[in-house]
Amino acid sequence: MENSNHQYSEDKKKFNFQSFIIKLFQKGGVYISLIILLIIAGILSPRLLEPRHLLFILRIASILGIISIGQTLLIISRGIDLSVGASVTLVVVLICAISMGDERYTLRVILIALATGVLISMINGLLVIKFRISPLVGSLGVMSLVTGATYLYTRGFARGSVPEFISFIGHGQIFGYIPVSLILWAFISIIIIYVLKRTSFGRYIFACGANPKAAYIAGINPNKILFYVYIISGLLTAIAGIIWAGYLRSQPTLVGGEYYPLDSLTAVIIGGTTFAGGKGSISGTIIGVIIITLLSSLLNMLGLVHGVKLVFQGLIIMLMVFAYTGRKIIN
Repeated sequence: MENSNHQYSEDKKKFNFQSFIIKLFQKGGVYISLIILLIIAGILSPRLLEPRHLLFILRIASILGIISIGQTLLIISRGIDLSVGASVTLVVVLICAISMGDERYTLRVILIALATGVLISMINGLLVIKFRISPLVGSLGVMSLVTGATYLYTRGFARGSVPEFISFIGHGQIFGYIPVSLILWAFISIIIIYVLKRTSFGRYIFACGANPKAAYIAGINPNKILFYVYIISGLLTAIAGIIWAGYLRSQPTLVGGEYYPLDSLTAVIIGGTTFAGGKGSISGTIIGVIIITLLSSLLNMLGLVHGVKLVFQGLIIMLMVFAYTGRKIIN
């Protein structure tokens, strides 16, 4: 009997400890993960945590960060966009090929870039809303379409360069050390956070994602809200493309953009946004983006291949899903 009580006590302690860890990660898992990663980075590669290098990491993260904001809005409202990588690549190619570095074309290529992002997102939105195609399948088809169009336009060889103003957006610094792209990322994040928390439109996004039928009964048009969210996401993807073009400056690449769909989805999941819809935060996504970019920089400094990064991303996603859903890893 005494042994039985002792075993029960041990099981209870184990259960309570596991429940405590799960609750801790549910409420602040993404921040705990960032702290753990910073500690590991400080041990394995102290140079990575130098202020200058951290600012460089944030400059690189700003491109993925802006894309991930749009992805967060979409997933909250039960959408998704796998074509963001193809879209941002096409934007870079168009900016370089049309302007050829000529300052006179600066405003024109910026408007073309923004229009391209919006047009692609509108196609995604129409496929989902009008043709009732799954967001995953629809955006996968659009990704293939845009990628093919980009290769046909360039014939497999991108050319050109960007005007000085766009180069400043991607490479410029304020006060000599704060990246312009980081300021843009912060500015956009603040606006979207305000919209989600303080406006009716933000509340509609959460309501439509949580329960579209209930939102419709309450007088909200879920399809219209989702279509607007797709447009916002496309606009943000185009802005990210402009920053990326400015960072590259010349000789645009046709590769690299394919990582953005997976990386943006990873950042969203790590940040606590669920695919069930109606729940998520921009602040969590921001930390998720920083984690992914910091992890990538750490692995590069250690001389490890990209495949290792994908393995770590997969492990992080699974751990965060277990934490957020409250499931036990070990019974």
